[in-house]
Amino acid sequence: MKAPTHIIGGAVFTGTLCSFGDVNIFGDWRYLTVCACFSILPDIDTTKSFIGRIFFPLAWIVNRKFGHRTITHSLLFFAAVWVTLRLLLYFAFLKDAVWINISLFALLSHFVLDMMTVSGIPLLFPFFRNPCVIPGNPAYRFNTNSWRSEIVVSGVCGLLCITMQPLFANGFWTSYNRTFATVQHVNRENQNTEYYVICEYSYIRNAQTHIGEAIVLESKENELILFNKQEVFSLSSDDPQTKINYTKPRISDIEKRFAEMHFFNVRLDSLQKILTGKLVSGLIQSNYNVRYVEDAITYYTNFIKFSNRYNFNVLAGEDSSRTAIKTNIAKLEASIAQHKIKFKNEYDKWIAHQSEINALELDLATEQLTPYERNRKQKELLKLKSRRIEEPVYSPPLPQIAELNAQQKAMNDRFLLFSGHITVYQFGYAPSETAAEIEHQKIKTPNFDIDKTSLLANLNK
Repeated sequence: MKAPTHIIGGAVFTGTLCSFGDVNIFGDWRYLTVCACFSILPDIDTTKSFIGRIFFPLAWIVNRKFGHRTITHSLLFFAAVWVTLRLLLYFAFLKDAVWINISLFALLSHFVLDMMTVSGIPLLFPFFRNPCVIPGNPAYRFNTNSWRSEIVVSGVCGLLCITMQPLFANGFWTSYNRTFATVQHVNRENQNTEYYVICEYSYIRNAQTHIGEAIVLESKENELILFNKQEVFSLSSDDPQTKINYTKPRISDIEKRFAEMHFFNVRLDSLQKILTGKLVSGLIQSNYNVRYVEDAITYYTNFIKFSNRYNFNVLAGEDSSRTAIKTNIAKLEASIAQHKIKFKNEYDKWIAHQSEINALELDLATEQLTPYERNRKQKELLKLKSRRIEEPVYSPPLPQIAELNAQQKAMNDRFLLFSGHITVYQFGYAPSETAAEIEHQKIKTPNFDIDKTSLLANLNK
């Protein structure tokens, strides 16, 4: 067959076999170049071929020594090429085994196409010169001297190159799993790749149809955990309330990567900054109970273990020890207030007593009183002075005030603090919060009395 036929046929043959390894030779011009070169390489044994004219001296020597369709069309030549390529890979002249696969598949395609001709090729040369053919009946094989045969083979292979592009692009197994479009096949695709799988889905739930695509986070034989950049949800083939129309996998170019974050004694605002805008799993412990919502249920706890949560939100709770401190502060404030009220009442009585004495003395200083009135007022004045009410002096309740200050300080020292670790899914970007930034946000609290031994024990569970 002619070079164009071998190149087009080699592209179809090599592209199909490489699709089993998820390699698309049409995605890189270098792959196609190598495929084209090796698909016509065996014809270097004749000066009439395209590659023989390029390497004329070598082609002339090989043709003179062995002839056409002999040594270069044998399994011995195939093995020699394989050994040469392996040595190039071993000595790092080739960076990837993919190049070996493409080269050998392209070389094999030349053998297969020539075996489909009337004359065939001697695969076991030089041990046996018998030609190997496909199929056995010569009437169903192609004639190399017929342009009609060349046009038919080239046309069929060219049509296959166009129609099989989805297979080449997605790979054989991805195309296979997309054909069945079930949860089980998406799981197989996800388990066999190091890249994130995009799932195109359509399902009906609560009489509402949902269509879209999402990233597969986790998968089982009957369940998918999906993330559509807004929420995390699951699709289960065993869920009677959900009718799954299809789930089609597609491998992305995003490698599965995760970032580990550890933090100790960070404030609530710092924790929210760590969690906001991220898809995370992990565990968190706080020094007193906080609130969080999961599946429409509100939980109160100081130990939170969560998985595959996006924009996970933790709400401040109430510490029982803080409640006790608040109660003590309220009692002390009430006691101090009563002390002040008592002093004010005593001071008001003294002011009223002094006012009465001053009023009587002022009346007695006037000369308009009758002897009877003057005598009566003098008796009242003596009676008031005999009571001897001393001016009260305010003495603050120092023990209560000192205790109040201590309680208020203890109240201020009891920050809501969080420790733990989280795993962040990375979809092609680095987490915005680095370990150094988290370290910088630690709160220095010498009065913080969290039980570190208990914390570490819980974290290691």
